Amino acid sequence: MTCACIDYWGVVLPRLSVLKGFSLVPLHGKMKQTVREKALASFTSLSNGVLLCTDVAARGLDIPGVDCIVQYDPPEDPNVFIHRVGRTARLGKQGQAVVFLLPKEESYVEFLRIRRVPLQERKCSDDAPDVVPQIRSAVKKDRDVMEKGVRAFVSYIRAYKEHHCSYIFRWKELEIGKLAMGHGLLQLPLMPEVKHHSLSTEGFVPVDDINLEDIKYRDKSREKQRKKNLQAKKEAKEKEKEAKPEKPTKLPVHLLP
Repeated sequence: MTCACIDYWGVVLPRLSVLKGFSLVPLHGKMKQTVREKALASFTSLSNGVLLCTDVAARGLDIPGVDCIVQYDPPEDPNVFIHRVGRTARLGKQGQAVVFLLPKEESYVEFLRIRRVPLQERKCSDDAPDVVPQIRSAVKKDRDVMEKGVRAFVSYIRAYKEHHCSYIFRWKELEIGKLAMGHGLLQLPLMPEVKHHSLSTEGFVPVDDINLEDIKYRDKSREKQRKKNLQAKKEAKEKEKEAKPEKPTKLPVHLLP
């Protein structure tokens, strides 16, 4: 996952009812050193915690007692895959490793098998709850969450597009409408990658009964500043409009016979 994805899911996932009882700790390389150290100390002290982290942030980490590694984004380098998985089942202990793949990405399994990294298929449960309404509910309540969600989606799209294993992770076949739905976005963002993609709207149901400008920051000081900025922008537009000279009215021309 990208740093923006960590920032978003680190805020959203703890709000889901299915994850109650878990303590989620975000960690990525763009955080200040003191913040990273605090996050790592917090995670290692937990008996039932989940660390959300990027590859860069996870490098060099040696945390004992890790029960499961979940790879949301498969790496193109098998060595990186093995390195990730190697953080569980240490010192003779049991451990699990899971990687998420879309049906169109299943050739990645053969890609790893050839490189002597065997995988076993595990079906997703049909009873898995639909958490999108809960995510969207969180987005509607706080503009900060909404903005984090858009940044996460945009960064994920662009990272996927640049994946080195593009013959497996094919950009043109990525169902970005469904991806946006999974991110809990209220509307599709205006970006070239979405505008010109054939699968940009398939599977996405926009929320049309809400004006995104009406969504407020939960932080009162940020919301106050936002309103101030909006008012200043409105006044600047009005001044610009007043400063423009009016176009002269064209009088009809009558040709003499």
